[in-house]
Amino acid sequence: MYSSTIRRSPPGGGMPARSSVGATGAAVAAAEEKDAELEVTPGGMVVQKRDPDAAPPAAVVPTIRLKVKHGSAYHEIYISSQATFGDLKKMVAERVGMHPLDQRIIYKDKERDSAAFLDTAGVKDRSKLVVEEDATAKAKRLLEIRKNHKMEKAAKAIAAIARDVDKLASKVSALETIVNKGGRVVEEDVIRLIELLMNELIKLDSVVADGDAKQQRRNQVNRVQAYVETLDRIKIKNSAPKGNAQPKQQQNREPKPQRRVQFQQQQQPVVVTTNWETFDSLLIPSTSTATITVAPPATTTRLDWELF
Repeated sequence: MYSSTIRRSPPGGGMPARSSVGATGAAVAAAEEKDAELEVTPGGMVVQKRDPDAAPPAAVVPTIRLKVKHGSAYHEIYISSQATFGDLKKMVAERVGMHPLDQRIIYKDKERDSAAFLDTAGVKDRSKLVVEEDATAKAKRLLEIRKNHKMEKAAKAIAAIARDVDKLASKVSALETIVNKGGRVVEEDVIRLIELLMNELIKLDSVVADGDAKQQRRNQVNRVQAYVETLDRIKIKNSAPKGNAQPKQQQNREPKPQRRVQFQQQQQPVVVTTNWETFDSLLIPSTSTATITVAPPATTTRLDWELF
């Protein structure tokens, strides 16, 4: 047997429209999703459905208006009720031009600390506060600024001196290397470096420093003194005679005692002996012998005569 399948074409003939079916499905899905996001309240209102896992909405922090008196003038300042008195001082500084650290805020006849919160102290909307200038705090702040300025100035001066010492240190190291290798350096260069280092010591002594700057100055002083001592050693080594010069002088001095001995030997007295011959004569003795002794300083001649 044979089976047949009959396909029905849409009205108007042709193939069925698949795009219209897809669009209808998307619209249905969107409607279902929208229905899932909405809910009906007991009063019959359709509202957005709430997520039970979501965090509760944060409470809105109210903004309060304060009336701040400075001198004879009043200033209205809007600020958060959970702000601190330090935050209020910053806003007051923008209005009156007074540094926050120089201010004293008084609320209900009591000075308030900068770290305290407004709501904790009982400050409410339209509360009245008084701002005064704290002369002691202002003087303390100015002294601190001056001290910091001096420390910065001292640190800059010490840093400049340290750079100059670094340049001189390289020259000292070069001279030390030459001398350690047995070489000679110009003594004027050594003296000049010592003078320059002593000038740096004078500069360091004139710097007024406290705290960390004082320790930095002490370190630089010790450093300069070490370089001066190194130059003194270089100067001593440079002026010392070389090792082979002394034996030559000793060799030249050794023959001198021999010359003295020879000279003394030449100075010894000389003895001269004279033998006389005899002749047969009446006036002259038959035989005679004479001995003469001669000394270099004074020559004395002695004659011994024999008579017959």
